[in-house]
Amino acid sequence: MRSQIEGFTYYGIDAVVKFGGSLTRDLAATKLLIEGIAACAQLGHRLMVIPGGGRPDKAIEEIDREQPLAPETAHRATAMAQDQTGLILCDRGFSGKLRPCETLRECGIALDDGLVPVILPARLLADLDPVEMTWDVTSDAIAAWFAWLVDAPRIGILTDVDGVYKPGSVGIKSELIANISAADLLAMGHTSVDRCAAAWISSRDLEAAVINGRHPERLRQWLQGEAFVGTRVSNGAHREGN
Repeated sequence: MRSQIEGFTYYGIDAVVKFGGSLTRDLAATKLLIEGIAACAQLGHRLMVIPGGGRPDKAIEEIDREQPLAPETAHRATAMAQDQTGLILCDRGFSGKLRPCETLRECGIALDDGLVPVILPARLLADLDPVEMTWDVTSDAIAAWFAWLVDAPRIGILTDVDGVYKPGSVGIKSELIANISAADLLAMGHTSVDRCAAAWISSRDLEAAVINGRHPERLRQWLQGEAFVGTRVSNGAHREGN
């Protein structure tokens, strides 16, 4: 956890967790992951969740393929898709431990109430305008930007694969990369982490992990500093390896 700087709001967030939209295809697995995130919070980890676009985002992409959308339309619509997915994740049918938040103040209040804030990013993205209007920027990059914004030292990217694999080898257990530097991840281009997110992680003092959200215990293991199946992304001296 980073230290407080006098005169600036301190959120004390241990990690930003990007909840991959692909994980919402299986609602039973979604519920288990939400319970796992809540359990990590109960262990004392102060977390902030950034939702992916999920099913609403896929609908926007389908429309764009049929009738290409103007960049500003796609930009606003996909941010709102994240909002919709975030609201669903916070529904009491899944858990009463997550709270939707549109502002950082609301996020701080949720943390103080012992809850996990889920950022609905559309409002902040519209007001602060931090990212370009391009399909190259996904919710991975937005989550990395939020980690920097709240001065969180780590970001966990929860997706539907076990981590980052060597090129052309997704899903082959022996080809999973356990440790990689942020610079090397950026050089690989688009993987299970989008290239813009890799660039941001590489340029900021962030540590990251890519974890299969279908195994919630792996998130806990990473947060607790234990060994886990996945990919650890470091800004230190780690190089690609197994």
